[in-house]
Amino acid sequence: MIMEFKKVEEGIVPIYENDTNEKLINARELHQVLESSTKFADWIKRRLEQYKFIENEDFICFLKFEKANKYGNKTSKEYYLTVDTAKEICMIENNETGRKIRKYFIEVEKRYREIINNPSNIFDFMRLALNQIELNSKNIQDLQLDVQEIKSKIDVSIKSNYCLASDVAEQLSLYSENNLPHSNFIGAIARNLGYKISYKHYYEDDYIAIVKDISKNEYWQVYFKPLAVQEISNWFYKNKDEIYYEIQYVKNT
Repeated sequence: MIMEFKKVEEGIVPIYENDTNEKLINARELHQVLESSTKFADWIKRRLEQYKFIENEDFICFLKFEKANKYGNKTSKEYYLTVDTAKEICMIENNETGRKIRKYFIEVEKRYREIINNPSNIFDFMRLALNQIELNSKNIQDLQLDVQEIKSKIDVSIKSNYCLASDVAEQLSLYSENNLPHSNFIGAIARNLGYKISYKHYYEDDYIAIVKDISKNEYWQVYFKPLAVQEISNWFYKNKDEIYYEIQYVKNT
């Protein structure tokens, strides 16, 4: 079993993080700093049994393989303790070094809680953000999502011959009473032709492309492709007289 840990604090005793950002203490390093005269294997076994610490809850252990020489490997049993477990073990030692280390653990925990609850500078924000990115990256890998495929559906390159509703209105010389391109009218024609222009997510077919426009507060923008522009134009010229009559009638009424 391969365990990976990232050192996040040097201090009196180094503190590590696992892949879920849990803070852990290497029991061998703690034993060394406490200057215990008892052999490590006996010391850790006695301490874990004395307070009935639970594996995979209060501590984790695993076999570590190291190449001793060209004739074989060396195997050691490694223990990593939660900070609370390490604090209790320091209390059991009942000496000045143990009390100093326990106080150090408490101060580190307090500092981390303050950073999480009240990040005070850009470096705190960066650390929190990077931690979250690492967690999310792992979740994405676990779910086997194809990030590039997702990105390709969002980051669509709009071709130069794609038109907005206002562009189509200008081509047809269709203006509102305020003398602006009548985009709403083009939208009404598009809906009449069955185009799915009301989606609030990525969509694309032979006639339109709906993408998020980051320049407009991430507004979902509808682009008309040449085939759609041609159909809208044909529909407009075919029904032009009737449309103008209805508009004129409403205005006069």
